[in-house]
Amino acid sequence: MINKQKRRKKMKKVKVEEVKSGNAVMQTFGGLLIAVGILDFALSWGGTNITAFLGPLSQFTPMAFGFIGFAMLSAGKEQEE
Repeated sequence: MINKQKRRKKMKKVKVEEVKSGNAVMQTFGGLLIAVGILDFALSWGGTNITAFLGPLSQFTPMAFGFIGFAMLSAGKEQEE
């Protein structure tokens, strides 16, 4: 009887670590959008506008790419936790 109680105490001390997997697709697309935003800004600074088809709105595309990418990156990390 005493052995069973000791064994149960030992079993209760065992900790199980849960493996969590985040949404890697959202994190990847978020990172890519941030990279495109940085690339768009750098090329626009150099004189090549890759979003010229948007007209005057193309001034704000680097920020839009960055914000959307950051939101996707954050959403992918929140699902991980």
